[in-house]
Amino acid sequence: MQRLASLCITFWAGSLWTICGVVAPSLFAELEDRHTAGRLAAYLFQLEAFIGLAMGLVLLAVGMKATNPLGTQRARLLICVTAAMPLISQFALGPVMDRARAAGDMARFGMLHGAAAVLFLIACISALLLVWQFNRPAE
Repeated sequence: MQRLASLCITFWAGSLWTICGVVAPSLFAELEDRHTAGRLAAYLFQLEAFIGLAMGLVLLAVGMKATNPLGTQRARLLICVTAAMPLISQFALGPVMDRARAAGDMARFGMLHGAAAVLFLIACISALLLVWQFNRPAE
């Protein structure tokens, strides 16, 4: 179970950091059509939200065993935060952002986009703390 947890954490953190830190900024830097870049980034962020949900559920299940480092309250909190932030961005902010963009309210869209970026930043930091926590030597 430890290896499964390690693989899940590695895959999850790596995908989150890669999409947020490399792929999405690269789309806007390299594609001339910002609309296409935005659509692709939105798709990848949606994919990341579902990856986070799946990995979070697997890790919470693995953490049910008391001797597992994921069984601590801190680890469960980190798993939930890392999974929840992209889901909130996707399902709470995403539809509102879409409506603001469709209405041409770019000021509101920009504010919501900033809030979504903060949620993903929190998820990235929480994933870092989860990796750190899981790889910490036993006390």
